[in-house]
Amino acid sequence: MSAWEIWQLLCGLLLVASFGYWSLAWHSLRRWQPHLLEMDDGNAPSVPAWPSVSLLKPLHGADPTLADLVLAAARQNYPDYTLICGVQQATDPALQVLEALQRQHPQLPLRWRLHDCRLGSNPKVNNLAGMSDLGLAPVVVIQDADIAVGPDYLRRVVAALEGPRVGLVTCLYRPRPDRHFWSSVLAAQVQELFLPSVLVANRLGPTIYCAGATMALRRDMLELCGGWRAIADSLADDYALGARVRAHGKEIALSNYVVDTQVMEAGFRAFHRHALRWARTTRSVQPLGHAFSFLSYPLPLTMILAPWLGWGGWILIPVVLTLRLVYHRAIAKLLKNPLPPAAVLLGDLLALWIWAVAWVSRRVYWQGSDYAYDSHGRMRGGDGVQR
Repeated sequence: MSAWEIWQLLCGLLLVASFGYWSLAWHSLRRWQPHLLEMDDGNAPSVPAWPSVSLLKPLHGADPTLADLVLAAARQNYPDYTLICGVQQATDPALQVLEALQRQHPQLPLRWRLHDCRLGSNPKVNNLAGMSDLGLAPVVVIQDADIAVGPDYLRRVVAALEGPRVGLVTCLYRPRPDRHFWSSVLAAQVQELFLPSVLVANRLGPTIYCAGATMALRRDMLELCGGWRAIADSLADDYALGARVRAHGKEIALSNYVVDTQVMEAGFRAFHRHALRWARTTRSVQPLGHAFSFLSYPLPLTMILAPWLGWGGWILIPVVLTLRLVYHRAIAKLLKNPLPPAAVLLGDLLALWIWAVAWVSRRVYWQGSDYAYDSHGRMRGGDGVQR
């Protein structure tokens, strides 16, 4: 066999592997029954006794949606919970939002704390640690600042935590882009590349996915895992917490409740930094998974590899492009979240670029600061403050 024939065989095998993954992703999506927040109707699951819950929401900055996001978290159809927000700078505009909400809605179970806690390099973990000084209930639910939920959120998440082998519950998230085009590009990568990959991984083996969009666990499990200090220098703090839960013999449960996340990328630079941080974070904790993740991008792979297969390969390109648009419509319908086709296709092409650039260095830009990280995913640099 000549070198040319070996190369053609390799191109063909890579495309077959990519199409195989794509088929599995499509099938996983068809089996999935997501519960979107607009489906909340008060008919959430019930348990014999609802435990008291501390809902932690670390804040930084105040975009136009922050008040609505905090209100949604504070208006839960749950008998005993407290929403605790944390802010790390006296000049943070999030403080004004919290003060206004407390004046306008004094009946809400809302508490907040301004603090300067520093356990490590990870700014979000520092914020969580400072908030926790207000005291934690038997169940702790962590939710990123940009997450929106419906009124049944806590009931559905806490009910999933009742499983005998469940140590932590997490959720997938639906991206809600603002008016900027690059927000739609990043949203497309989340919705149509990342989300299906989690469903495929969850189908093939035990759940290792754990996201800051939602992490619910018992307080004693958090303490058993070493508390916030144990993950204070972790770039992927959410994955690190999930890994510690699994190390103690418990499982991560992926709830079918889908939260919303706000996506705001004003330009290409902001998009590129955000996408690259996600890719390098994945690489830091799952290097093998990141290495093979390029197979989950069938459109750019086809455009690069198919021409090497002769005239038959060229025919593949319009076929795959058409199937990709059908796939896009199916996901948009499932999640009730249509995105511009141009943003979807560009997101696919740039995903392969981001995958490659993620190998170049071990540096990320996060919340106004540059950080380096080592081969174990430990962060260095920054001042440990969320901005």
